[in-house]
Amino acid sequence: MRGSLRRVHREQSGLVGKIIVVWLVFVAVLGIFAIDAASVLFTKFRLSDAAATAASTAVSTYESDRDVTAACNAAELSVRQSDPDAVMAKAWCKVDTSSGDVTITLRKTASTVIAGRFSFTRDLTKVVQQETAEPSSL
Repeated sequence: MRGSLRRVHREQSGLVGKIIVVWLVFVAVLGIFAIDAASVLFTKFRLSDAAATAASTAVSTYESDRDVTAACNAAELSVRQSDPDAVMAKAWCKVDTSSGDVTITLRKTASTVIAGRFSFTRDLTKVVQQETAEPSSL
């Protein structure tokens, strides 16, 4: 009886340590995923704010000048001040001359710990934000 208990004890020695190591690795991986998700969400929020501010600026400039180029230049200045790393694609600023609506489209890649390093998760780090502002009816 005593011999069998010692054998069971010897077979289980180190099991608690192994379980702790597995849990620590699991918590570390979960923490890295949480950091990456927070980075993507923060980038999306910041880009949305920059696009909305630029769209509002462009609308007010277009209302006063009725010049599409001046409105888009004002929006570009606003984006450069809000988020200098934001990418403005070819047709990033669109002004509807009939209604006065302005649509701003910005792109940015979130800086992540792991997601940007693998080809199958790299697309998750690319954030595209489109905001539209319309003239106030006041």
